[in-house]
Amino acid sequence: MASTARLEVRPIDTGMVLKDRTYLALKEAIASKNIYAEAEELRLDERQLCEDLGVSRTPVREALARLEQEGFVRTVPRRGVYVIRKTKAEIIEMITVWAALESMAA
Repeated sequence: MASTARLEVRPIDTGMVLKDRTYLALKEAIASKNIYAEAEELRLDERQLCEDLGVSRTPVREALARLEQEGFVRTVPRRGVYVIRKTKAEIIEMITVWAALESMAA
């Protein structure tokens, strides 16, 4: 069974819609975490995220749903939310597509 991952998040500040601020904070935290350091998949604890961010569960759930649509996390029913790790082939494909788009834009 996968262990629960602790993301380095800070309480969010005011200015934007709460769900958008929550989304940005979680996306930044996931992007800055070394998800390949551990052998197990990283499971996110929704309650802990709410506590760390200082928000209720609704904006966290909305942010996690958006992150799932964008391919950052995946939800396993009755198990939790896990950070998605890309394979080497997927990473190479993303870099290749990015390079092709960059060359067309230049």
